[in-house]
Amino acid sequence: MSGRRAGMVLLGTIALAGVGMSGYLLLKYEFMSPNTPSADSGLILVGLWDDLETNMDYPPWDETDDWLLRLRDGRFNDSSYISVSNANTNFRLLKPGYYKITLTLLLSGLQAGSVYHVVLQRNSFIDHIFERVVLSDHPGSSRYHIQSSLYVYGNGIDYFQINCNSQDDPSFIVEVIGEYYNQLSIEYVL
Repeated sequence: MSGRRAGMVLLGTIALAGVGMSGYLLLKYEFMSPNTPSADSGLILVGLWDDLETNMDYPPWDETDDWLLRLRDGRFNDSSYISVSNANTNFRLLKPGYYKITLTLLLSGLQAGSVYHVVLQRNSFIDHIFERVVLSDHPGSSRYHIQSSLYVYGNGIDYFQINCNSQDDPSFIVEVIGEYYNQLSIEYVL
């Protein structure tokens, strides 16, 4: 019986110590620390665009099967971190460092048996791949929702653009259905 009682006292002591430590950490990080970006994420939002659209104004990305994304409806753009140009198809990451780029995109008009690519280009060359979509011969839908994030190093000189292409389908598009399906966000990594 006394062994059981000692175990209960020990568990009670550990539980109280845990509650005390939690309270201390809450006070330290939420009330006593200066107002800084969250230590959990280590990211600062520097750009946010909704309503992305197809742009075929600039060769060689001027075909219905190979085009650039245009950044429209800029909700937020911190010009000390990002510069946008070329009818909002190019962007430079001005402050040297790493950036997290998150793309949400709804492709539509996709054909069975086709392959699609959504890539991030640096100075017009493929740097990263957001998504590679391979449709089966009997897909359940002609739409595909992409949500992808990647990290890149910005040096303030290189420019970036997002290219969508398919060698099999000459007629796919970005479908616009509300602001939640087509969005680009860029965050600076602290």
